[in-house]
Order: sequence, then C-alpha cells, then structure tokens
Amino acid sequence: MLEILTLQVVTAISGTVSIGAADWLYHRGRIRGRLHSLWVASSSAAICLPLLTWTTNVFLGVGMVSWVLVGTLEATMFLWIYRNVLEVAPLQKPRSALLPLSSSQSPVPPSSNINR
Repeated sequence: MLEILTLQVVTAISGTVSIGAADWLYHRGRIRGRLHSLWVASSSAAICLPLLTWTTNVFLGVGMVSWVLVGTLEATMFLWIYRNVLEVAPLQKPRSALLPLSSSQSPVPPSSNINR
C-alpha cells in the first residue's frame, strides 16, 4: 500500500510539472495547440494510471479483465481531455505596446445635469 501511495505522489507531482511546462511553452508560442492538447491529455491520464491500476487489481484481480478496464478508462479519459483542451481558445496576449495618451487627448467624462 505504501508503494502505491509513493508512486501516486511521484506521478502526480511529475504530471503537474509536465502540464505546467506544456502550458508555459504554449502560452509563449513555442508549441502549437494540438501538441499542447496531446501533452496535457497524456499527462492528466498518466496521473490517474497508478491508482486506477491498483484499484482494479485489488477488486478484479490481475488479469485480462482488469487490463481491458484500465485501458478503456484511460483511453476515454485521454480522448475526453484532449477534445476539451483542444476546444479552448488561446489566450490573447495583452497589448503592452500602447502609447500613453497625452493630457490633451485624455477622455473627459461628460458633465452631469443632476445638480442644475
């Protein structure tokens, strides 16, 4: 039990770092959307693999049935995450090159007619 917990923690940390790296590269324009989606979906599915495998082996035993169930659940999870991450629109980069307005060009709010 301690081995699976250790493996799960190591996998979760590795997967989180991997997803962070994929996001960092994607938002800086180093990788495209499809590779980002593939990377994030693979890492997310891999995070769940040790615990899912252990659970099916405990309740169903080691064998073909448990491997088919784990494979089916992992493939479904991967495809669902891949499709949903691919549909997310990329973030727009903030326009930092805007020139500040001079005082004569700054907008002036309209005067109020409330107190007249």
